[in-house]
Amino acid sequence: MHRSLLPNALSALRILLAPAALMAAVAGSRPWFVGCLAAGLLTDAVDGYLARRLKAESDFGRKLDSAADYVTMLIGIAGIALLWPDIMRRELPWVFAALGAFFAVIVYGFVRLGRAPCYHTWASKGFAVACAISLVPLLAEWATWPFHAAIALQVMAGIEEIAIAMLIPHHRGEMPTIWHAWRQRQSQPREN
Repeated sequence: MHRSLLPNALSALRILLAPAALMAAVAGSRPWFVGCLAAGLLTDAVDGYLARRLKAESDFGRKLDSAADYVTMLIGIAGIALLWPDIMRRELPWVFAALGAFFAVIVYGFVRLGRAPCYHTWASKGFAVACAISLVPLLAEWATWPFHAAIALQVMAGIEEIAIAMLIPHHRGEMPTIWHAWRQRQSQPREN
């Protein structure tokens, strides 16, 4: 396999790990579920870095990465609901807040841009890391505040991505922050 295909292969692997994680959850195996989910989250941490490092960034890669993120998130929620139902019941308002912010961006992106934005903002990347880390104390029932903080970051990331879509009339690929979107909008020639 050519080096430039490695980031997309990792994103595809994340999608392929999702059914294995779901089967482990249905079978009641917390260790296998956590292992599959952790492996998927690890590929999420590495694929974008490798794409930039290998100069293999592409629109297809951004879409594949986002699709893998959606699948991993939904399988993660389903698995936690199956294996830790008491925690899921207790944290359901927080889960709904995260899902609301997540899907609001997608819906607004389709309405405004005709596609899911796939901006991969710094805030959304921060949420992915914070959420993965926060699952340890949450599922071990040590503390809920890290999970709540991660969800608050997801809501802020969603608001920022909608604001970016409002500022930029056409999809432009990666957009690290709203400040970058503002700068890009300011540099565009004004229409009369």
